[in-house]
Amino acid sequence: MNLTRQPAYWLFVLLVLAGVGLVGVQQLSYFLSYPGAWFLSILLLAAVAIPVGVIIYRMDQFEPEPASLIVIALLWGGVVALAFAAIANSAFLDFLQHVLPEKQVNAWGAALVAPIDEEFYKGCGLVMIFLIARNEIDSLMDGMVYGAMIGLGFQVMENIQYFVHAAAQSGGAGLGGVVGTFFVRVLIAGLYSHMLFTGLAGFGFAYFITRKGARPWATRAGVFALFILAAWAAHFVWNSPWLDSLAQGGAGAFILSLVVKGLPFLALLAIMGALARRRESQAFERLMAEEVGGDVVTAEEFQVLRSARRRRRMVRSFKRRRGPAAGRLLKRVMREQMNLALFHTKVEQPGHPAVEAQREKIRQMKTQLAHMAAAR
Repeated sequence: MNLTRQPAYWLFVLLVLAGVGLVGVQQLSYFLSYPGAWFLSILLLAAVAIPVGVIIYRMDQFEPEPASLIVIALLWGGVVALAFAAIANSAFLDFLQHVLPEKQVNAWGAALVAPIDEEFYKGCGLVMIFLIARNEIDSLMDGMVYGAMIGLGFQVMENIQYFVHAAAQSGGAGLGGVVGTFFVRVLIAGLYSHMLFTGLAGFGFAYFITRKGARPWATRAGVFALFILAAWAAHFVWNSPWLDSLAQGGAGAFILSLVVKGLPFLALLAIMGALARRRESQAFERLMAEEVGGDVVTAEEFQVLRSARRRRRMVRSFKRRRGPAAGRLLKRVMREQMNLALFHTKVEQPGHPAVEAQREKIRQMKTQLAHMAAAR
């Protein structure tokens, strides 16, 4: 997939460069002013963001997203959306300070401003990915994955700001402010943040573009609008001063206030994720129905292919028994078997030359795998 042929890709590059101008200067100022707090922030966030990113990436069991588009999603959230939202947030708050009492702006400003500006710019990242690679968002799960990745990029870069500001408020010498803010914003409240918000928006966006022909335009637009509203509502409730009094009643009450604010929206996303995974599984079974039972995909192999966990377990077991090279080849065989389902989505005839070529490719790889196993 050559992304550079798409005009939208070069627009993305220009926007990233523009965003880096703002975000880069900001990060440089953090580093120069509080180097210890900045380095600690990077280490703590990396320790959590990397495994979380892997989990999000593996949500799509049957068609992992291209690494290039995952990078684009992260860059959009962490650079483009963050930079433009910062400018818009500042302008919007200035406007509110001229039309509302200062007390109301201090209490409700973040709840009014951030959901509108930040969700808009993060949502634009979904549109950008679609314009760069239209065929890559072809399931509900794809939208959720890209949305969550955009949210992850935004969340990581935003948290660096909060961590360094916490260090500055504590005098800058100690790092306790960084650790304390990390504990609250990441370990306790991390699930109820931008990954959740943009994941909801991604589900709605994917429904709108993937159900074309299956649902009327008005229905698709209505579902899309509903999930955009859910993303905004989740962000609004999270930033609102509701339950602040409860949060001041000790650690237990504070955690309870976070759960009450975020859990309903997290449950909604979990339900939508289960629905998306079920749809993907059903589609995979339907597309592979003609292949199961033959020499390309046996019934036993199909049962393994249906579950990412079973596939990983099989590869690990094979690697222990047959060696690393055999394990890598088995992983490739499984990937090509699963790609066979994608070929069926692109052609109508089961005997199409492209499908036959893919079958033959799998047969040759399985023969090579059998020779490797026999040699051991």
